[in-house]
Amino acid sequence: MTVPRDEMVKELLKAEQAHQLLSEVERRLAGENTGVEELLSQLEQLERSLPEDDSIRLLIESAVGSARTRSSMKAGSEVARSRSVIGGEISRLRGTIEGIDSRADL
Repeated sequence: MTVPRDEMVKELLKAEQAHQLLSEVERRLAGENTGVEELLSQLEQLERSLPEDDSIRLLIESAVGSARTRSSMKAGSEVARSRSVIGGEISRLRGTIEGIDSRADL
């Protein structure tokens, strides 16, 4: 089954938002560790907007859980891993969308 381009673009935008929020959580966990809860709440809201089996949702869920239950160093490591995997997913989505667009131009 082929996913329509507009759905891929929506998924890309959500992945980019998650990546940005996770980057900020990671930075704050490594530094002063303030304002993390607000960012985690934003991530949870984003998580709820994704299907239950979505890989981005699962990565967000893992990172948020770690940030709330582990030491800053361990949580930062888990957040960094999730952010990195989401970064790969962003690249994959961009490439797929560009491929669709280039075929449409033919």
